[in-house]
Amino acid sequence: MIEILKTIGLEGVLIIFVVTLIGLVQTFRIIIRKREETPPEDRQDLQKKYDSVNLNKFTNFFRLIGISITMVTVFAAFETPTPNTVIMTLENYKSIDESEYDSIIAIDIIKPLPKPVPKFIPENIEVVEEDDIPDVEFDIPEFVEGEAIEVVEDDYTAESDEKVEEEILDIVQKTAEFPGGLGKFYKFLGKNIKYPRQAQRMNVTGKVYVQFVIGKDGSITDMKVVKGLGAGLDEEALRVLKLSPKWSPAEQRGRIVRQRMVIPISFKLN
Repeated sequence: MIEILKTIGLEGVLIIFVVTLIGLVQTFRIIIRKREETPPEDRQDLQKKYDSVNLNKFTNFFRLIGISITMVTVFAAFETPTPNTVIMTLENYKSIDESEYDSIIAIDIIKPLPKPVPKFIPENIEVVEEDDIPDVEFDIPEFVEGEAIEVVEDDYTAESDEKVEEEILDIVQKTAEFPGGLGKFYKFLGKNIKYPRQAQRMNVTGKVYVQFVIGKDGSITDMKVVKGLGAGLDEEALRVLKLSPKWSPAEQRGRIVRQRMVIPISFKLN
């Protein structure tokens, strides 16, 4: 009997108990209903005449069946083994002998050399923030127009003029100029640059160094980032430079030439 109960499990025993209990209840309800439907006089006559219709004689039998099933269920519940709880302690683990392992060897870390900074580094600019993003603070440098430029004298030849017209110069006698001066250029960048949302979420700040060439017609070409920060800041700096109006081209010995410039755009979150 115990093996059968173990096979069907606790759930099976509970199901059998519930089904049996429901059957007993329904049986007693039928017996009570039959007794109520039969008049007392007819009931006594029938009991004397037909003993098979005597419903009272089955009352004790069904009561014993219910008690037996209940006792068997309770006994099976107590006899069903329960899994033992395993408690892990430090005694189950083997201690580690540190002498079996080699000592830690110190390794000197060689720091990489700093990257060279481009030659031309104008001052920082100001960026105007959007309404739904944090405030962005940029410093607008003080620029004095008409500042003297050192001119390097050399021997003048016709061949040197042709060479000047073809190559891109970094230092010229008359540098290229934004309409209204360099201060206006900084204000133009500050008005149009928007801090990328990705950089805001990642809290990326710093300077993006952008190199570009002022052509003979004053347009900005050959734009590229020589030292960037990522997180969308490099792309934003190039995007705003593409919106720039034409500059006054540079001049060397009275001839219009192409000039290469490098500027840092500083991004800082308040």
